[in-house]
This record gives sequence, C-alpha cells and structure tokens, in this order.
Amino acid sequence: MATKSFCAGDIKNAKILVIGHDPRLQVSNTVADFAFFGEYYFKQIPTQTKELRKYKLAAAVYDYISHLTSHSFLAKQIVLTNLCNKALPHAPKGKTVYIPEAEARNGITAIQNILSQSSIEVIFAMSEQVNYWLQKLEFYMGETQFLSSSEPKVRGRSHNPPFYEPTQGRAFTQICGNRYLTGDGRSVVPILHVKQWPLRGPFTKAYGKAYETCINALK
Repeated sequence: MATKSFCAGDIKNAKILVIGHDPRLQVSNTVADFAFFGEYYFKQIPTQTKELRKYKLAAAVYDYISHLTSHSFLAKQIVLTNLCNKALPHAPKGKTVYIPEAEARNGITAIQNILSQSSIEVIFAMSEQVNYWLQKLEFYMGETQFLSSSEPKVRGRSHNPPFYEPTQGRAFTQICGNRYLTGDGRSVVPILHVKQWPLRGPFTKAYGKAYETCINALK
C-alpha cells in the first residue's frame, strides 16, 4: 500500500517542503493516507481519541517547521511528503525501520516531481536515515564523513525484519541544522524527526546550538 507523495498545501505556491520517513506509525499498523496525516491540520479538530492523535501529529509538524522558519510562512505554503511512500515491515522494538534503496530512489523521483511543479525554496529533511539516502543518491551534496558514519550496518539490513542502525553513533550531529544545496540551488536542511521536537535533555545538549544557528540563518 502506498500513500500519496504529498498531502495538504498548494504545490504551485509552496515555499517549504518537508520530507519525512515512511507512512506507517511506529507502534501500530496504521498507515497514513497523507504524510504525517497532514490533511487533519486543515480540518475541524476531532474529538475521537484516535483521530485527535492524528491531528496532533500533523499540528506538531506544522508548528515545528513554523518555529524553524520564524513563522514566516503560511501552513498552506508547506508541503509534506515521505522519502518512502510504502508501508514497510515494522522494525524490532526500539529499532528504526530500514528504508530499502529501491524505495528511497522511488521517493526521490516523487520528490523531484513535486519540485518540478513548485517554487519551493527550502527543504527540511527529517531523520538520519532520510538524509543518508538523500546524500547517498545525490539528491543533495553533503559530507563524506557523514555518509561513512551513517551507512547502515549489515546486521540491520540482513535482519528479518530489517532495521536501520548507523555504522557510528551520533553521526547526525555532523549535519543537523546545516544548510546544503540541491543541484538546482534549493536549500536542504537536515533536522531531527518531529518526535524529538521540542528538544529535551540530551537532544538539547547535542543539537541546541545547531538549531539556534539554523533558525537565525533562515530568518
């Protein structure tokens, strides 16, 4: 089952693109019809618990991106997508779902299609694995050290079900909050997944300064 390659927002007038991981929720079999259940943000706030959770996830993403861009854009100028638009097998408990290279390539094709129809200026790419594939498959030019450090371990890829585990820990601190460019000159900013926002505890210590720099650079 595949989800839509984008959700709410006017692509032709969009200025921001957010790239998430995959459409299946981490601890359930629910698969989002649109990335991050983004369509819920533009509807009346639901009262049923399950539906409210979907709304809260969508709201968290829009609030996250709004904060990073100093509230400079309307929600409808923000388009959400995933690198992988296919429901993948759940990873073992406590592990991260592994995105196969073929699915990452498909995702990049879908992303390039979105960009071809838009005037998007800034792309926020969530999570270490998403940025690994975006650099590995040359969607944007990054850093050799990050690619080496974030390369998936064989034990994770070969496990059944597979999971993503980087070669070295803390690899994402090398690039998070930095600004990179695609081949056509659009900015790409690697950021933590929305589930790590707002920063707390060790995430504040590891990424706080990078986020401050990022926010100031985007003003």
